[in-house]
Amino acid sequence: MIRITTTTINSPLDEQRRIVAYLDGLPPSLCFGDLRQAKVNAVREVQSVSGDELRRSRTLMPSVLDRAFKGEL
Repeated sequence: MIRITTTTINSPLDEQRRIVAYLDGLPPSLCFGDLRQAKVNAVREVQSVSGDELRRSRTLMPSVLDRAFKGEL
């Protein structure tokens, strides 16, 4: 029996579509273990991209706030 769960992934929609297209393009001959590993790898890639974006936004936040308080935005 296969158990399917729903998970929220906070990633850009284009990135999610790219991952789904990749998973849909996998050959049907893959066993479930290989498919599961491919999904895990895809999720890790999304987490990595999301982490990079979070670090970038944290780096930019002080300068954005500074400009906002100076009335430059």
